[in-house]
Amino acid sequence: MKLTEFISLKSIYVNVEEDSKKNLFKKISKVFTSNESVDISSISEKLNERERLGSTGVGDGVAIPHAKIESITETQVLFLKLNKPIDFSSPDKRDVDIIFAIVAPENSESEHLLILSAISKFLKKKGTLEKIRKINNAEKIYDYFSKF
Repeated sequence: MKLTEFISLKSIYVNVEEDSKKNLFKKISKVFTSNESVDISSISEKLNERERLGSTGVGDGVAIPHAKIESITETQVLFLKLNKPIDFSSPDKRDVDIIFAIVAPENSESEHLLILSAISKFLKKKGTLEKIRKINNAEKIYDYFSKF
């Protein structure tokens, strides 16, 4: 599965300013709800609920917050690159500046797992995070994603 199969150009955000995970989840929720008739607070609550189970920070300054939402109809993915890293309680104690956020319909069985797997494979490729951190343009990030 290619990253560009689930991340579109319009779902890539660079130079994002946020000071906390809670505020970041609110911002993510607003973006997700612009495409669906979903309550912003329900997405934010689900992301926070998932985070309480264990950090979605995966290390190396990356987090993959994700949640299943009853009222959405299709899986959506956002990529965000923060200007300043924020605390995500990651296992390596490193603050996060790269985020792949995923919301999936409540009844979604495997699609979000395939997306998580594709993101994981991308992150494991040597040099990808260095390259992404140097790019400050959504179009160039999308082009970079299209190569994987």
